[in-house]
Amino acid sequence: MTDVTLDPQPRATVIVASTSAAHGRAQDRSGPVLVDWLAQAGFAVTGPLVVADGAPVGHLLGERLSAPAGARPDLILTSGGTGATPDDLTPEQTARYIDRELPGIVHALLAGGRESTPLAALSRGRAGIAGSTVLINLPGSLGAARDAIAVLSPLLGHLLAQVRDIRTHTPEAPAESAVGAATPDATGAPGTAEAAGTAEAVPAVVTGLSELPLDPASARRAVSHAGAGATVDFVGTVRNTDSGRSDVTGLEYSAHPDAAAIMQRTVARIAADFPEARIHCTHRTGRLAVGDDAIVVAVSAPHRGEAFACCAAVVDAVKATVPIWKRQSYATGEHTWVGVDGH
Repeated sequence: MTDVTLDPQPRATVIVASTSAAHGRAQDRSGPVLVDWLAQAGFAVTGPLVVADGAPVGHLLGERLSAPAGARPDLILTSGGTGATPDDLTPEQTARYIDRELPGIVHALLAGGRESTPLAALSRGRAGIAGSTVLINLPGSLGAARDAIAVLSPLLGHLLAQVRDIRTHTPEAPAESAVGAATPDATGAPGTAEAAGTAEAVPAVVTGLSELPLDPASARRAVSHAGAGATVDFVGTVRNTDSGRSDVTGLEYSAHPDAAAIMQRTVARIAADFPEARIHCTHRTGRLAVGDDAIVVAVSAPHRGEAFACCAAVVDAVKATVPIWKRQSYATGEHTWVGVDGH
């Protein structure tokens, strides 16, 4: 699931909202994929439970949420019924039970879906917490299920731990600095204080958000050490073209309050797959002009293949999972939001 171990074993239910599948006129392909993923991630899974669109979804949600404490799921994923057709009512049925919204999850799912298809922006799915159960709506397609797995895999363990009030950091160390994170200094680059347990003053993972200009050279220096045979960096720069327009004049980044912590956990997950790599990742917030650097990622590793692969994985994961949105401005005075309904 993630690097968070939950005890007792978490329970999950997968509900498929599809009138055609419920009546035997079509075969659902998303539910089995979600069930297999959750089972491999360590959940005790019920489902997929296939019901018709609309009120039957609400009835089944109520049934699962009213189960005795020992049988109530920690997580319910619904697949389907999130679009704009008249009987796509899964979000409305889900909203009846949500006590606290999880907007960051919604934004991350939309952003991840938009990487595959612009139609992902049509999803009206909700995410939130009902008592001690996390509810998440997903669009009802195989592609949407796979996109959701990529987005949710690094998040679910920490999310369920928070709902269970399992603290994974000490009071002296906030969640944002759980794995070598640092606060940006006056240059906009995180510091490079020595990480515990390493022989050199090179932390395995350094991430941060900065309102100040980024410094790619500082990022490269931050991951440099005697054992690094290759250093790769990526610099994402604001351009004057986007979505067929060539009159972009600048943009403004806004970050979710949990964005820094989510970035840290996301990059730490990537680092676990590249144990010899050292990673530095910083993202700008606030107003940027064309030509300004929006994100800097630097990776060092013993060999170039590992460095290239790790850097690409970090860039892709940060873009897909970290809730950062941009307001893009044009020479005409117009503006659009990018990231609220996908990147």
